[in-house]
Amino acid sequence: MPNKKIYIALFVFMIVFGIIMFVLWGIPNIRQNNLEATLVVGDHTTWVYQDKKWLFMRSNTSMEQYNWSMFHVLEDNKELGDYYLWHDDKWYVFDQNKKAVNLSGKMIAYLSDYEMKVDDFQEVNIDDYTYVHKVLEENRISTNSQFTSAYKVLLDFDHDSREEEFYIISNAFPLDFDPNMIFSIAFMVKDDQIYTFYNDISYYEGLNGCKPYYHTFIDTNSDGIDEVILSCGKYGADEQTDMLFQFVDDNFKLLISNQ
Repeated sequence: MPNKKIYIALFVFMIVFGIIMFVLWGIPNIRQNNLEATLVVGDHTTWVYQDKKWLFMRSNTSMEQYNWSMFHVLEDNKELGDYYLWHDDKWYVFDQNKKAVNLSGKMIAYLSDYEMKVDDFQEVNIDDYTYVHKVLEENRISTNSQFTSAYKVLLDFDHDSREEEFYIISNAFPLDFDPNMIFSIAFMVKDDQIYTFYNDISYYEGLNGCKPYYHTFIDTNSDGIDEVILSCGKYGADEQTDMLFQFVDDNFKLLISNQ
């Protein structure tokens, strides 16, 4: 009889343990697998999230299916609210009375059944070039190089109550100096470690290169971990390059771009 009671207790324990594990791990995984969203970045980039993967919509016909759909819109990473979107040669925004809305800042908009949390951030001057010089040296670039863009963003990217530093350094489009190399580099500093995730270096050939900037820090899949949208503009080009990066296993992974 005592053995029977032990077996029953073990059986009940296993059932309770299984239920707890399903609630903690099974339900969130099922929810992640079922998430779907459409993310609009700027005028020309449209990404679709399905089956835990990102897809880039390339054709105008595909994007026109969203005409007059209600998206949640942000400008310069600040909430605007719900607006209609219409795509022709680019994305246009309309209020609930279908009157055109002119956005002068960086737009990001999404259509989903869950909230994409977006972090507000500010660009600040680089006051200590120690990490910048390390990155330049690693890429065999002179630490005396001039920049056309050099700044950093302070942000608690991984939500551990400590701010990470995100740097941009670039000499793309030099108008008053002639470098041997054109470079654009984006990297994060976390716990005194450098994590480079965008590195474009080429010989100087006029106004070549692509000047990057941080477009948005956003939790795109509702998992509590932010992703980085890095945008990059080429001289004289109407459309910019948009890239979505995720930090996984101490490395940045490019999830998708519009190229």
